[in-house]
Amino acid sequence: MPYPKPLMEKTLNRQYAASGLSGEQIEFLKKFFLACANLYGALMASDAWWVYTELSEETETVRLRRKDMYAALGILRREEVPYYVFEANEVYADESRDESRRIIVRRDLVIRGYGRFRDLRTLMEESSDKPFYVPKDFLEYATMPESPEEAEFLKFLGGMRSTRPEFKTEWAIMRFCPYRGKLLSEFSYISSNDQFELSRLKGEFPEWRGNPKRAAEFEAKLNSITADRYLVDRFKRRINIGNLSYGNVVGSFFYDLNSMGVAMTEEVVGGAMHGMEELNDSLHLWCNRGWTPKELNCHTAVRVTAIPELTAQLVSLFDHSFADLEELLYDLDSPDDDEDLDFDFDDDDSDE
Repeated sequence: MPYPKPLMEKTLNRQYAASGLSGEQIEFLKKFFLACANLYGALMASDAWWVYTELSEETETVRLRRKDMYAALGILRREEVPYYVFEANEVYADESRDESRRIIVRRDLVIRGYGRFRDLRTLMEESSDKPFYVPKDFLEYATMPESPEEAEFLKFLGGMRSTRPEFKTEWAIMRFCPYRGKLLSEFSYISSNDQFELSRLKGEFPEWRGNPKRAAEFEAKLNSITADRYLVDRFKRRINIGNLSYGNVVGSFFYDLNSMGVAMTEEVVGGAMHGMEELNDSLHLWCNRGWTPKELNCHTAVRVTAIPELTAQLVSLFDHSFADLEELLYDLDSPDDDEDLDFDFDDDDSDE
């Protein structure tokens, strides 16, 4: 079921006029829903109303009725805004349409093609048992500026240099590294999974029909961010959804770093572990319904801890097998999911 196309401005204006909403209410709701999307990733309309009532008890807000909010969501569904408004039966096949169960969703939570709602459904499940974080300055979260912890982590990663001429894949095959000599802040990185998807969209596999337009859009997106930003964004997405184990998140991070041709020294590993810990603890996580791990006082999301002994063990294992490293991370994590790690490391950590 495709998402409806935006209506023309004149049509939208007529619908807003018919709804009885004032200009002040419309602007407030647009900002309010964007703050909801940024803090929670996704939530149902009934939950958005609960958040509004909590906020209105703590601070002065624009006065609204429940039906005002629900009416606005019906119109915003047909307007070009930075979030989606899905009907419940578009996301869950066994749901029926109900204005109270419309779902406000960050656009980057919905992926294209098969499994487009996989991350959304996972997030809704992971966050369902947690209370909503409703700060007095709620509307300030309509913009989410880069935190000092994120800026510091990006600075650390951006200063790393790709030094290896080749790297070992998860299948223990040596591959040429095209990034050698460049800082992570100087090149764009395309992972093996992204390359597979790009090739599929380009029609390079006979069993799949390509889509040149989507291939061009996807390639442009991949090339629009640098490798350091890729690492941070991927890490943030994984901990925000909250269903992956400690070992999976850490392992995948170092697998990508290895594929970029970075030599795994103690400084690199220790700094990366510290950066992940600091960033994790500073984020208002979607899976925690907007709470940071410390604020919620409950580490239900992935928690990455920079333990000196672990850093030393990781460095020592770069010359060993994938199974050893996988076992170390999973022993520390004791995960409850069955997803396998998919990383390995080059057995030569010298700069060439």
